[in-house]
Amino acid sequence: MTKIELSIDAVQELSEFILEEIVDRPLTWSRLSEQFLELRSIDNDDRYRWLFSRLIAKMLEEHWIAKTSEENLFEVGITFKGRTVLRHKDEIAAIFNRHFAGAIKKAAKASRASQKMHEDRVKKEQAAIKKSEKRARRRLESAEKRKNKIAKRSTPKMVKKTKIDLFGSGEKIRAQIPSKDNDQLLKLWKANTIGASNSSGAKRDQHLQIVSAIENEWGRRIRELPENEAFKWPSTDVGNGVGGGDFERREVSYLKLLGYTVGKTDGLPASARRLILDRCFSGQLPPFENATELNKWAAPNSAGRLRKIAYHIAGLAKTFKKMPSRGYDDAIADWEDDLRYMHEKYYVDFFHSFSWPCR
Repeated sequence: MTKIELSIDAVQELSEFILEEIVDRPLTWSRLSEQFLELRSIDNDDRYRWLFSRLIAKMLEEHWIAKTSEENLFEVGITFKGRTVLRHKDEIAAIFNRHFAGAIKKAAKASRASQKMHEDRVKKEQAAIKKSEKRARRRLESAEKRKNKIAKRSTPKMVKKTKIDLFGSGEKIRAQIPSKDNDQLLKLWKANTIGASNSSGAKRDQHLQIVSAIENEWGRRIRELPENEAFKWPSTDVGNGVGGGDFERREVSYLKLLGYTVGKTDGLPASARRLILDRCFSGQLPPFENATELNKWAAPNSAGRLRKIAYHIAGLAKTFKKMPSRGYDDAIADWEDDLRYMHEKYYVDFFHSFSWPCR
């Protein structure tokens, strides 16, 4: 199967096919489409559906074809002395120039602009990562020089440095994971996710191995969760303080649970936020009381999981935009940046089954 190219040749071929097929008998548009796809071995993708529906509409407008009174069938519109008027190639070229050429050119231009924007963003992120890594190396080198200088002043003897075994310590941590409770595992997951976002090379890999091991343990524990959601029976006692308490518990935000925060005061840097978003989308979420809450967030790497994350972030941005006191500009900017990041990395190329939320 191949994809149709949006060009005058495609319009020419499809126009002639439609006219020839309905010369002797009326057909529905769906049957015409099926026959063309089968005959030409073409994918029924977005580009083909756009071309077919637009061409049918314009052929109806210009009376090349007509609808019958029965079951919405199509037949050739204009005849001369009882014979079908077949369209000349110049006429098809004219309908292409009037109704298709501009839209195709505009779509191609937009695609090129989007590709360039994506490439520029990747280059900018790579440059920022290199700059950050360079600064980190300089800080480490400076700290090491200061440490050596102090050691020389205080101890005349040669001090043998103890080599830190990253992988050995990582194996020890992973071995202890099954014995830790859910709160301890969540804290350990957050610490190693932030550590991975601030590291590179073997150290980053070590952090991510611990994160993956914790997510595997979450998956094992989730299978033991009850399917039916338990809840606390309500009381009419208003208790102390203002209001009567939470009558119904609000839905769990796994982004908040995993440590995702934005804004100028307590917000994480973009690298840390996006690593949390990546793991939230593709990894195993932690167990939370019962399987009902997890089911709301769908399976890892699914359109349902992406939709939940996207609409949650967009909802936060919209809510704080409506606040009478606009002291949340930094937080809103972070949410919108992260929404763009998720849209470009996951939605654009892989998921089109739902409408992406507007900011």
